[in-house]
Amino acid sequence: MTSDLHEVVMGSGTTGHATRIQVYPAIHVASALKRELIDSIRAIARRNGMVVPKNDGSLVAANVEIDSLSVIEILCVLDEILPFEVGESVVRAGGYGSIQEAVDDVTASVEKEWINHHHGGVRT
Repeated sequence: MTSDLHEVVMGSGTTGHATRIQVYPAIHVASALKRELIDSIRAIARRNGMVVPKNDGSLVAANVEIDSLSVIEILCVLDEILPFEVGESVVRAGGYGSIQEAVDDVTASVEKEWINHHHGGVRT
């Protein structure tokens, strides 16, 4: 991903200077996490002889236990999107009950890391 996906230029109006604001790429983060978790759950299901929905949308919403280590293992997919490494602290201990729950929780946690990285913890 290029940095222009994450940047908005805003004019100041009075000084004539532009301010660059880094915008959190939530859609890209969620999409990457969802894609990797779908692949991971399908691989686990094949290995264990489990039946999961064939439709990705149904699988994302299905009640599927996902342990936190499985989510930690896929965080590297975010390296292509974010200008910093995401640590395991963004993953809730105890795991998740669905892909959607994991995606929503991790995307929100990564946003907090984004804010700390770009804005010193101050939400813009």
